[in-house]
Amino acid sequence: MKHVELNRIKGFTLIELMIAVALAAIIITMAAPSFNTAMKKNKIVAETNELIADINFARSEAVKRSTPVVLCRSASPSNATPSCGGTASNWSSGWLVFADTNGDNTYTAADDVLIRIGNPADSTVTIKTNAAANQELVYNPDGTTAAGGNVAVFAVCDDRGKDHGRQVQISATGRPRLVAPVTNSCDTPSV
Repeated sequence: MKHVELNRIKGFTLIELMIAVALAAIIITMAAPSFNTAMKKNKIVAETNELIADINFARSEAVKRSTPVVLCRSASPSNATPSCGGTASNWSSGWLVFADTNGDNTYTAADDVLIRIGNPADSTVTIKTNAAANQELVYNPDGTTAAGGNVAVFAVCDDRGKDHGRQVQISATGRPRLVAPVTNSCDTPSV
């Protein structure tokens, strides 16, 4: 008698497939909160990096142009004729970087040279500052700030609060320094 071999059908059974789908669902459910946290952290890091880049840019332009360069908060940075202003100590809506040729620390299209526009922050991120940089941060032609002995402080935060935020401190020498987490408060940052 000959042995007849039957071809076995290879694949998953319905029970094996259901177990695989259940395991995948459990893994995805466990990973979602950490993915959300990573996204929030990345937004804060990106906004902080953009702010520091524009602060360094303003400082270098002041030295290069041998004229004061101002970084001012703006409620309308993307308007055809942007202006300095906005809510006190809140830089979340954006900022302007301009060469202040008339020395009044306020951007006037007829008198000053607009160099760069800082875009509004992500809607989940706030950028607040202390009194030293409430309206503007002015760089002198030698790269120092016009804030005197005061330290300008920017806090970049989201809904998780100061422990997850980042802080940028600019001393009278004009060099920005990153501090994490925020030392005092997201709404009223201090050294």
